[in-house]
This record gives sequence, C-alpha cells and structure tokens, in this order.
Amino acid sequence: MTGNLRIGEIAARCGVTRDTIRFYERKGLLDAPGRTPARHRIYDSKTVERVRFVRQLQSCGLTIGDIQSLLGLSQADSSVASRRLNDILRFRLEFIEQRITHLESCRALLIKTLQRSAEARHEGYSTLQDLPDAGSSPPFSFGRRATLR
Repeated sequence: MTGNLRIGEIAARCGVTRDTIRFYERKGLLDAPGRTPARHRIYDSKTVERVRFVRQLQSCGLTIGDIQSLLGLSQADSSVASRRLNDILRFRLEFIEQRITHLESCRALLIKTLQRSAEARHEGYSTLQDLPDAGSSPPFSFGRRATLR
C-alpha cells in the first residue's frame, strides 16, 4: 500500500463511505489526515487498518463511545487500561445478552403468530389484533445508545 491514499481510496478499501471516514475523524477515531496543496485529505496505510478495526468493534456491538474509550486506553497505564477494557466489554456484553433475550422472545411471539395465522387461513391478519402485550421495552431504543456508566 502507498502512503498517500485519498479519502475515496480509503473508503473503497474498507467498504465504507467517505462520510464515514469524516465522521470517524470528527469523533477522534482516526488521526487528522495530511493535506495536499489543494487541501485534499491524504492518509497513510495505517488508516485502512484503523477503519477496519473500528468497523470490527462496531460489528461486535460496541458503540462509538465505547470505541473512543478503548482507543484512549493505549495511552493509559497497562493495569488501568486492562481494568477499563474489562469494564467496557462486560457492560457491552451484558447489553447484548439482554437484547438477545428480548429478540428471542420476539422470535417466539412471531412464530406463534405465524402458526395462528396459518390456522386461521383467510382470517390470518386478524390474529395480529390478538398479540399479547410484550411486557418489556422494545428491543431497540431510538436516540442515544446505552453507554457505559
């Protein structure tokens, strides 16, 4: 890889958009890029590795805030960094396990409704009216994501 990659090249190699790269820069997940005389961003090959690392963490359910904290740990004392890493990962794992539990109950409800709908045949749509109260919060909340306390 060359050392002078433009934003489009980074985005293409990582499977993200240019806006994602700019967002990661604003959030401090990427170092500030160099600039050409025409003020175009230029990156080194390490940026590709960093973007892929951030995407991998996101795909495992970590939030941008979690990732910011994790990346900041590289400057911390190793014992402090290790404890903080464990705290962040335990919190996120607990959050994911709660979502899995809720999604499993949603899955069971949908399967039951499908079975009832198949039994009702032409009146299948009316089975939606008989859905029981879920009794818990929705699996997804809009707005700010849960963050580590």
